[in-house]
Amino acid sequence: MKNILKTFMCYFLILSLFGCSTSNNDNTNNQQTTKKDNSLDKIKERGELIIGTSADYAPREFHMVIDGKDTIVGYDIDIAKEIAKDMGVELKIQDMSFDGLLTALNAGHIDMVIAGMAATEERKKAVDFTISYGKSTDSEEGQKLVIRKDDKNLYTDIESLTDKKLGVQKGGMQEEIAKSQLSNAKILYLSKIPNMIMDLQMNKVDAIILAGDVAQNYANENDTIYVTDIPLTQEEKNTSIAIKKGNESIVNQANSTLKRLMDDGSMDTIIENNLKLVKELNKN
Repeated sequence: MKNILKTFMCYFLILSLFGCSTSNNDNTNNQQTTKKDNSLDKIKERGELIIGTSADYAPREFHMVIDGKDTIVGYDIDIAKEIAKDMGVELKIQDMSFDGLLTALNAGHIDMVIAGMAATEERKKAVDFTISYGKSTDSEEGQKLVIRKDDKNLYTDIESLTDKKLGVQKGGMQEEIAKSQLSNAKILYLSKIPNMIMDLQMNKVDAIILAGDVAQNYANENDTIYVTDIPLTQEEKNTSIAIKKGNESIVNQANSTLKRLMDDGSMDTIIENNLKLVKELNKN
């Protein structure tokens, strides 16, 4: 009788422990299921959307003096203003080097990166991206080799740049192109495009790689700069807004704004207005 009683008690104890374990697992699963992404709520509570950019990339983002004050403008900035407006908050802009943008995003210093950034597979491992609002390989925007105009008969193909100093923006598409297609050149990494232009003009580098529209803007502004037709092989990569992984509510809100701007034609107007703005600046 005692043995039967002991057996029954052990059986009851096992069932109890199993039941507690199941209950605990259920509670944990419920907590994980109900955990909500509140990243957008935090922005609204703060009353401010903080974006990171590298404001040396006209017509996307660049500096301009307005009413005597240095101001960051460009069509990426206008898009960011629309996103902030749809969120019901103010826009705050953090200007930094391009290669530091994703680090700042993942550290929580900024809410999103909008800086003509291509949504590469490598970057997708670290951050989330919105839908595309442009292609980096459009005819106006394909990456170009830029040299001094006096050297246009000297550098006519990739081979002619062997052992020459090539400046590229660290962390950008230009770095990938330089490593894969101009590895025989001496690659120098720079953080800001104006520094690249200055180094080219001062003979510190022999060539630089820039996005086509950006390169042409600098060439229009300075007749010592020459945009070559030397072909560079480029993969089609979408330009998108980068957002910290898991911040799905911010991605959805940004996508909603981007779709609205593209559907009602506002995106084209924003881009055209900023292209005109850059042309006016180059005339002065």
